[in-house]
Amino acid sequence: MSLDKELEQIGLSEKEARVYLSALEMGQASVQKIARKADVNRATTYSVLESLVKKGLCSTTEQNNKVYFTASPPNSLLSLFEMKKKKIETQEDYFKKLLPNLNSLHNKQDSKPTVRFFEGHQGFLNSGAEFLQTQADKTEPVRMIFSKDLIEDIIDEKDREKFRKIRLGRNIKSKVIYTYEKGELKTTSDGERRRISAEKFLLNCDIEILGNTVLFAPLTKKLSSVLIKNQKIADTMKVIFDLAWLGAEVKKEDA
Repeated sequence: MSLDKELEQIGLSEKEARVYLSALEMGQASVQKIARKADVNRATTYSVLESLVKKGLCSTTEQNNKVYFTASPPNSLLSLFEMKKKKIETQEDYFKKLLPNLNSLHNKQDSKPTVRFFEGHQGFLNSGAEFLQTQADKTEPVRMIFSKDLIEDIIDEKDREKFRKIRLGRNIKSKVIYTYEKGELKTTSDGERRRISAEKFLLNCDIEILGNTVLFAPLTKKLSSVLIKNQKIADTMKVIFDLAWLGAEVKKEDA
């Protein structure tokens, strides 16, 4: 990579790099000579040199009513980093002052549920993928309620495995309440499962809860889903699920 391109990498513009290198090579020189060597027009070169002076990368002298420019030693380029650091610190301080106002706007939105509807097979897949990207406590499991029979009938194994891989890729464990005519689903290292009676409890909808988000998906041939984002709704659904979870354990003990 050429030297001018290298200088661009540390923060100089294309023309600043070319003008600085030309001035550095020439020593003390007029705008006209620097412009010719840098292959930049005279007016632009003058503006660029003024910019370099402000950055401490060039200095000026006057002789016989004529201004000459001299490039500062290469070590002076370190000042670019100091300038950037100071700018970032100033921006960070400003952001910290701004953050409470931004949070107040965000909190206003948090109190209002966001409801989105998805239609069709692809819409269903998109809603499930988005749901699994929900930000939640790392220790929080995704809570699920569904009919395993309907899931197998409506959603093919490839799509079910895709969602499982997304969940495991994010290290999200599961707690599942389900009905299944074919038998028991084993509890594994990545999730707990409790079966309830399909005769007593008719489940025609897949319900999933994680973080501040709840997903409802009617288990019908024509797939659709509803994604609700609201912390209070999600927290209430978690309480309902946990009560059902305890009830499922009691039923199992009674059996």
